[in-house]
Amino acid sequence: MRTSGRGFTLIEVMVALAIFAVASAALVRNATLSIRQTAQLRDRTTASWIAENEFAYLRKNAREDADYPPTRTQRKAVTMAGDGFDVETRVETTENSDVRRVTVSVYRPGEDSPIADLVGFVGRF
Repeated sequence: MRTSGRGFTLIEVMVALAIFAVASAALVRNATLSIRQTAQLRDRTTASWIAENEFAYLRKNAREDADYPPTRTQRKAVTMAGDGFDVETRVETTENSDVRRVTVSVYRPGEDSPIADLVGFVGRF
């Protein structure tokens, strides 16, 4: 029986497959992590836009309303970029009667921790 030195032994093939499996698992893990981070970044960016829009709306109406924005906490549902969000707007008084402190928090529906918070002041101009 002649054996040639060509080809791989079963052990060599199994070692190569083990190395390939470990490398593939690491690549899949990194791809999954990247996809998750991209989705979180998209949600935070959209939530920031929603908060900025709500704040701009309050600033615009502050110039038109007699009781520029009234002190209250209001929660409403908003859809942007095909996704639903809950927006909580909290308007508080300050030491200056012509200035209100506004906190806009954006949540995913059913979640307690906000994705984005925006704090600012609205004045009677």
